[in-house]
Amino acid sequence: MTFYRLIKDGFYFLRHGESEHNRLDRVNGWTDSPLTERGEAQARAAALILAQQPIHRIVTSDLLRARRTAEIVAETLEKRRVEVFPGLRERHWGIYEDQPRSLRPGLEGVPEGGEGPDDYYCRVVDTLNQIRLDSGTLIVAHAGTLRLLKRLFRVKDQEARVDNSAPLCIRLSVPVRVEYL
Repeated sequence: MTFYRLIKDGFYFLRHGESEHNRLDRVNGWTDSPLTERGEAQARAAALILAQQPIHRIVTSDLLRARRTAEIVAETLEKRRVEVFPGLRERHWGIYEDQPRSLRPGLEGVPEGGEGPDDYYCRVVDTLNQIRLDSGTLIVAHAGTLRLLKRLFRVKDQEARVDNSAPLCIRLSVPVRVEYL
């Protein structure tokens, strides 16, 4: 699958705030785990940083933890509308959903009843083509979504996990840079 939309400068990315499953170190995947109080506070803190950026559009996964994070950011950014894209969901981990993260297989496997890495990649890229990103877009999604963006843009540290609600700017210079704000 090819990513067709070219972005001149880059865009912004925010992983959702801490969810209840993050706190318990369980596999979130498609499990709709709500934000913790800490996750809500993380989202508010990220919103203050993002308010200093030229963001005019917020797109998010449909999963509760990402949607709520996006709503908190939108409140700070003068009530920006939040656009929901189910294709930005985290990877479906099948039988490992809602299980301790230590039981989840590596990223290259295809979990029983779940989504393989290539299917996940194609779903996210297809969604990015629908979104039509530009330099004022903020994506609020998941750690797996960021890993796929890094893969798509050939960033060196593709496996590095980003903290909950750590605002990033993905600059599409050569080489592509992922920078904390």
